[in-house]
Amino acid sequence: MENSGLTEDVSRAHGGPDNQVWRGVSLMLDQYMHLNDQDRVLLLYARSAREPAAWVAAELDIRGIPAMLMDLEGLSAAAIKQSLSSAKFGLDQITDRLLVLCIEYDIVAPSDAIRDALEPFSGKRTEVFRTVMTGAEFFKQAVTTSPATLNNINAGLLHNLRSAEQFKVRTSSGSELDVVLDPARYRWVSNRGLHREGAFVLLPAGEVATYPAQISGTLVADGAFNSTAYTTLDARLQEHPAVFEIENGIMVDYQCDSPQVKKLIERCLRLPNADRVGELGFGTNIGIERFISLNSHLNERFPSVHIGFGQSNQARGLVHSCDVHVDFITSDCVIEIAGRPPLRSQDFKDLTGEHPAIEEGVFDEDLDGDCCGLFSPHNNIQCLT
Repeated sequence: MENSGLTEDVSRAHGGPDNQVWRGVSLMLDQYMHLNDQDRVLLLYARSAREPAAWVAAELDIRGIPAMLMDLEGLSAAAIKQSLSSAKFGLDQITDRLLVLCIEYDIVAPSDAIRDALEPFSGKRTEVFRTVMTGAEFFKQAVTTSPATLNNINAGLLHNLRSAEQFKVRTSSGSELDVVLDPARYRWVSNRGLHREGAFVLLPAGEVATYPAQISGTLVADGAFNSTAYTTLDARLQEHPAVFEIENGIMVDYQCDSPQVKKLIERCLRLPNADRVGELGFGTNIGIERFISLNSHLNERFPSVHIGFGQSNQARGLVHSCDVHVDFITSDCVIEIAGRPPLRSQDFKDLTGEHPAIEEGVFDEDLDGDCCGLFSPHNNIQCLT
C-alpha cells in the first residue's frame, strides 16, 4: 500500500476500533463491494474521514488486496493515472475490477469531479462506491444488512405503495398524514446498495421515496433530522420533537421546543420553496436500530417515515426547486391502505418481492440524482451548537 499520508493511521488502525466496527468494515467489503483477490482498490478519502479510511485500508492490507490511497483534495485524472500506473498497484495487470471507494464525512465532493478524474479508466471494469458521514456508527449499523435483504424489503414496500392511489400514515408520536400519489407522473426512487453500471453506489443504503401529488396533515418528527445544509447540531429529536402542519404539500406551521432546531428551520425557510414538501420517504435499513447525533443519512435510512422539505427527488424542472433539503424523521410509522391490513414499520423486515425495473418508473438512487446527499459549505445554514 503506497504511502499517502495515512501510513501511521493505518498502522494504528490494525489495533484500532472495537469488534463491531471491524465487522462492519468487513461486511461492507464483502456484502456491498463483493471484494475478491483479483480486485484492485482505489481508496479516495476526505481529510475529515482519515480515521475510517485508515480502518478500511488496514482491512485491505490484512487481506493482501492491492490498494492505492489518495486525498480527495488532490484529485485529478493526471494524479490518479500516475498513482495507478505504479508497479506496486499494477493497473495493467487488473484481471477483474477496479473498485473505487470514496470515503467522506460531512462535505461531499461533486460527482462530476470524480467522474472526470476516472474517465481515463473507463475501459476498465470500474465500480464506484461512496460512503458519507463515515464513522464508527456507520460501520456498526449502516452496512450490517445486506443489499439482497434491502432489495427484498424495498420490493415489498414498493409493491404495497405503488398499487395504492392514496393512503394514510400515522405514528405513535401523533403524526397523521393523508397522501395521494401519481405514479404515472412522479417516479419512485429506491436505494438498495446494489451496483448499477454507470452509477455510483451511495452508502448507507435502505430507502424508498417519491414526490406526493398531494399531502396534508400533521408530522411529529420524534426521530431525527438530516439536512443538506451543514450543521453541527445534535440531529436527534426524541427530547424535543418537531411538529409540522402541512396543507396541500406546504408547511403552514411548525413548532419545536429546541431553540437551535427551531432556528435551523427558520433559516431554511428563508430560501424559496423550502416550505414545500419535496419528498415522502420510508427508511428500510433494518440494521439501523438507533438515531445518532450526527446530521447523517444513517438517520434517514431508519425504518420509518420521513418528510423532506425543500428540493424534491424528481427530475429537475418537473416540480419546484430549492437550494436546501431537510428531512424530518419519525421513530415509527403505520401505513394504512384501504382494504388491507396496516403495515407497520417494525414489520418491514418481513417484506419481500420482485423489485420493479427502471422501465417501470422506479429508479436506483445514486449521488448524481440524490436530493438529500449534497452537503455544501456554500449552502451553510449552520446554527448554534
